[in-house]
Amino acid sequence: MTKKKLVVFCGIGILLALVIFITIHILTDKIEERYTEEHYIFDKDFRSNQKKPDSSTSKYFSDGMVTAETLNFFRIIERRFAVQSIKQLNEHFNEVGKYLHYQFKEYEAQRLFEFYKKYLKCEIEIGSNQKYRAKIPDPKLILALLYKIQNVRRDRLGKETADALFGSEVKEREYLLRRAMIIGDNTLYGKEKENRLQKLKRDMWDGENIPIGEADNPYNRFQLKMQLYQKDLAELDERERKLKTEEFRKDFFSKEQIKKLREVDDQIAKEKENMERYRTAEKEILDSRNITKEEKDERIKALQEKFFGKDAEAFRRREIIYKGAEK
Repeated sequence: MTKKKLVVFCGIGILLALVIFITIHILTDKIEERYTEEHYIFDKDFRSNQKKPDSSTSKYFSDGMVTAETLNFFRIIERRFAVQSIKQLNEHFNEVGKYLHYQFKEYEAQRLFEFYKKYLKCEIEIGSNQKYRAKIPDPKLILALLYKIQNVRRDRLGKETADALFGSEVKEREYLLRRAMIIGDNTLYGKEKENRLQKLKRDMWDGENIPIGEADNPYNRFQLKMQLYQKDLAELDERERKLKTEEFRKDFFSKEQIKKLREVDDQIAKEKENMERYRTAEKEILDSRNITKEEKDERIKALQEKFFGKDAEAFRRREIIYKGAEK
């Protein structure tokens, strides 16, 4: 085989290997995305708060296994003994080892130290690899990425350890992502979204206290209702939309609160109408061809005084900022 043919042959081999690598990478991403479409990473069977610490002095072990509390502790000591470079990792481990042996009994200190070293090396691997970073803020893709990262942890730390450390955190993030996917689905009507949210709660928590993501006051719950029924409201005319909004408000607010909200609505409507009238009059001045720029500026200033009164100066400042941002 000639040297030229050998070079061509090697080039084809490298290209083929690259194509295979990219294909496997894409297929892996699709498999993970498909998995999270059909399965939960952590469902109701994973009870994040069911394990209690051992009866020993340590709160970082339960039935001989680390817990979510251990993860919080690891992150504290990771920051406390932070180093500037990965080259100083051994120095970091030396300092952490000394600290643990000072704070805990020999057996506990040694176990925590072994878990910590595996934890940190795994997190460094994940944090330094671009493929574990979200490229776009798409909840569906982020969910698949969350599953991929947890699988890496399971591979490096062992499934039981990875889930004991990160399970609670991953479950909360998974819930928020799935919740956001339902709320943001513009193809669904409000009732279907509500049904899917209830199913999501049953599937993932089944009566367990949901620690994150739930609307915590009447106003936030009302805003969520409006988000859920966005498609329904968009298909109504203005009068019907107002009636439906009033109907929703009755579910969350008192009569006195609803009265105040109506007053706010009226004020917003008046301000909107006033602005529309101002823009129409302003456009007539700007489109005039028989007056100079200085005259236009004077007339517009007078127009602003007429429409906005004592707020005219504040309006002019906002206009300057807005026009500056457009450039």
